[in-house]
Amino acid sequence: MCVSCDSCLKGNFRGKRYKCLICYDYDLCSVCYEAGSTTTRHTTEHPMQCILTRSDYDLYYGGEAMTGDQPQSFTCPFCGRLGFTEATLHDHVTSEHSDLSYEVVCPICAAIPIGEPNLVTDDFAGHLAMEHRNPSRDLMSFLISFHTLQQNITGLV
Repeated sequence: MCVSCDSCLKGNFRGKRYKCLICYDYDLCSVCYEAGSTTTRHTTEHPMQCILTRSDYDLYYGGEAMTGDQPQSFTCPFCGRLGFTEATLHDHVTSEHSDLSYEVVCPICAAIPIGEPNLVTDDFAGHLAMEHRNPSRDLMSFLISFHTLQQNITGLV
């Protein structure tokens, strides 16, 4: 999947990608994000999820064994607070934003390498409970199994 910056239009860029959690399919490269790029639909107040681009993800994790203690950091699409794990994001949303029900992009789905980067839901707490509270679907479990599969395939070639 090739991602392009919706501000400068650069495609397949390296470094960090910032995905808007309010606007559908809106991504910025780190240069445009840091410059505070906006449009008629996107403002700097919109919460953004920081994601490593695919090429940098492969470079950063390539050849390394994945462990469960590697950091995960997700952004709340309602208030923009940073630093949540899957579990703490669910707890935060159900305790702080139970009365909100507008459409948001799921930061976890957006950050998983083969996830749905533009998954929009108007029941974010329900989506978290159904899709991201099951330990077998935990991001680290996914990454560990993905890395193991990648090593097995590489060993066969």
